[in-house]
Amino acid sequence: MPPVNQELVEAFSAKAALVNAVVQELPTMEAALQYVVDVCESKAPAQLLADEPGTETGPLGPNKCPTRVQRVVAAPALNDADFAALENACREKGFLCLREGLRGYLAGIDVGLSEAVLGVAASGTCMLDTDNEDARLAGMIAEINVVVLRKSEIYPDLPSVAEKLRERMNAHKDGAGTFTTFVTGPSRTADIERVAAVGVHGPLELHIILLEDQGHA
Repeated sequence: MPPVNQELVEAFSAKAALVNAVVQELPTMEAALQYVVDVCESKAPAQLLADEPGTETGPLGPNKCPTRVQRVVAAPALNDADFAALENACREKGFLCLREGLRGYLAGIDVGLSEAVLGVAASGTCMLDTDNEDARLAGMIAEINVVVLRKSEIYPDLPSVAEKLRERMNAHKDGAGTFTTFVTGPSRTADIERVAAVGVHGPLELHIILLEDQGHA
């Protein structure tokens, strides 16, 4: 694992904050998982933007949509040990913790947890491996997307990650598609009158956890 460049960490944090990302520095994955649970507990209930038969619903949310009673955390990319720890923490709070089957929750979930392959300091951008459909959905249908990024994997700019991209494109010799996602801040768009709206095509909030733990694989 490459050494941490503190200047890049500070530059990344500053750029990410400029695009309304919430940046947290945490020492271990254990702390990151607890952060996810705490964020889920403190947020307002997720609004269901489509009909989801069989789901218990609560009062209408700000957009006049019914809210989901049970809170849902999705973490498809976690390894077995980390997912088990997160699932146990969610169970204690009465939350549902998902690793797969997110197509059944397309109306919206509370928190999606992703792990970044690398970060780009020049723009506060996270690059994610989203070959897995559930991994893609976790960052799209959640109201809050939490991305874990190791400080040692922050690069200066896009040209400096070109080789990483080439490696990903060449990884699938069988011709299968490769999905790579670049995330810079929460979802944002604007209409023809240039009126900005947040969360229309994705998460309302992006939280980036800069992980210091060098010993975690």
